[in-house]
Amino acid sequence: MKSLKLFISAIAIAFPLIVSAQPVKLTTMNWSPFYAESLNNGGFITAIVEEALSEAGYESTVEFTGWQAALDSVKSGNKDALIGAYYTEERTEDYYYSIPIYTVLVGLIKSSDFPLTNYTSFEAINDYKIGKIEGTSVGTSFDAFGFAQLNEFDSVSNAVTALTKGEIDLYADNLAVAKDAAQSAGLDASQLQILLPPLEKNDLYLLISKSIPNAEKLREAFNNGLFALHQSGRFNEILAEYNQL
Repeated sequence: MKSLKLFISAIAIAFPLIVSAQPVKLTTMNWSPFYAESLNNGGFITAIVEEALSEAGYESTVEFTGWQAALDSVKSGNKDALIGAYYTEERTEDYYYSIPIYTVLVGLIKSSDFPLTNYTSFEAINDYKIGKIEGTSVGTSFDAFGFAQLNEFDSVSNAVTALTKGEIDLYADNLAVAKDAAQSAGLDASQLQILLPPLEKNDLYLLISKSIPNAEKLREAFNNGLFALHQSGRFNEILAEYNQL
């Protein structure tokens, strides 16, 4: 028995156990149909992120919370990365950006009875009450304008409810997200429309905390994993599984 123990010890020394990478703690808000805790595997963007990390040898967990809370927890290093952020120069001080994951169209959403169908400048709509999610970026020109009546909400559901009640006139977001939130709240999603022209197309990124050890290594690993999903065709398979092709 003693010789067996010595043999096992020798094997352990000669072939040390492979330590798996530390689990990556992810966070984001509920932004269905792209990512949300109510969706299968957290939605197709979450599925892509987690498979890319898995491809790179990482395990991951996801916590869904408010957007500002998610930003703060990643900035402090309490969480490692945030799913689905737009790019802003300001955020590069505290976070590393991955390569783009997906692209979404952003616009000013209105109810069907709103008096305008299109606009020519932000000045033309500056007298209206406009809503956005707290802590979010909408787009470079929108963020820089300084609207006179800009209202912030802690969730898409609350923002869309305020829009349908007339508490705000316009809501800056993706139309599919607004319609999904309206439907979930029992509201008439068919009444929501985009004020033309749309604002812009925004890429979605994984935002990695600069406060965690090996942050740049994690970014490189994720980028490589995402590239591998594209190369293998798995990226498009995930989109197809969620009816996004």
